[in-house]
Amino acid sequence: MTSVIETPAPVSATSHVNASTTTPIVEWQHTDVVLPPVWIGRHEGIFIGMIEEREPEGFTAFSRLGRNLGRFDSLEHAQEAFLKR
Repeated sequence: MTSVIETPAPVSATSHVNASTTTPIVEWQHTDVVLPPVWIGRHEGIFIGMIEEREPEGFTAFSRLGRNLGRFDSLEHAQEAFLKR
């Protein structure tokens, strides 16, 4: 299963948002082939990180370099951790 979340386009204080600004997209692919289940995140086909689901602790996000981005109560909050970086 793949879900897509969109990131807001960056806006500088001196510029206006125009219609030609593209919105970056992160695609999440769920796999339960390994345990615990994981979601693999890609931006424009490039691996950006993964999220592990650990019952009952929640979800743990890791960057593409293995940096722990934190533990989250929901998958959505874990996915948002990649949008803030």
